[in-house]
Amino acid sequence: MTGASGILAWLAPRAVPGVEVVAPDGYRRALHGPRVTTAAVAGDVATTADPDLARVFDLHRAAGGTDARADADARLTWAAERHGVPALADAVAQEPALAQPGCADAHEMLVRAIVGQQISVVAATQQLALLGALGDALPPALTADGIERCFPTMAQVADGADVLRGPAAKTATVRRAAEAVASGAIPLERSSHAGTADLEAIRAQLLALKGIGPWTVGYLSLRLGDPDVLLLGDVAVRKGARRLGIGDGLADLAAFAADCAGHRSALMLRCWAAASERP
Repeated sequence: MTGASGILAWLAPRAVPGVEVVAPDGYRRALHGPRVTTAAVAGDVATTADPDLARVFDLHRAAGGTDARADADARLTWAAERHGVPALADAVAQEPALAQPGCADAHEMLVRAIVGQQISVVAATQQLALLGALGDALPPALTADGIERCFPTMAQVADGADVLRGPAAKTATVRRAAEAVASGAIPLERSSHAGTADLEAIRAQLLALKGIGPWTVGYLSLRLGDPDVLLLGDVAVRKGARRLGIGDGLADLAAFAADCAGHRSALMLRCWAAASERP
């Protein structure tokens, strides 16, 4: 997943009909306000005036004179040399600065993370389309080119969660989490990334909810911009680690990841990328 093209490829199969549209030259979506906002993509470069979409495309990590992606590459390369994993070092050299997919709406991302537990991307997107239809319709002046409505608020998700198909336990988890955020019991801000301490508190509160486990809070943290997430139990992570020569045993992966502390999200993205490649 290199740059903007990688983020577009990530977003495309996950797009919720009526809420967001992914095209070869960019990304458009509705956000609460309401507003419709756009990121233009040319090659591997994204441009947008909207700070929420800038987070989607990981633009903030290459700003301010310190490129966090380059720092992550350097750390992973050092760890690869230390552990004798040349395939990882080669991957970093061939495709530097992997972008970390972010999100424009943290409330929405929490719902996506729960719905996506233990099902395919296709199945999750189908379920999210059912929820997406509950959102407020846009004013006619904003409706165009497949954008029709905002993703539902947490209150709307809580009230309408029964549209979901599948295990009743997952529907109950979606409702439980939506109610907690809508009521303010879990202070997850919609449009901003939490600081490290705040994110730790939010993770602890989410884990206390029945039906939410480490994978869900880890994935949410990744999409909220946490640079140090590694989902050790994720099947694709372990598959990618094996292909890179790290080994897919939990002990092997954990030992390698210890030397990537502070940049484990970058390691996970490398593992995911390796898992998706044809052998």
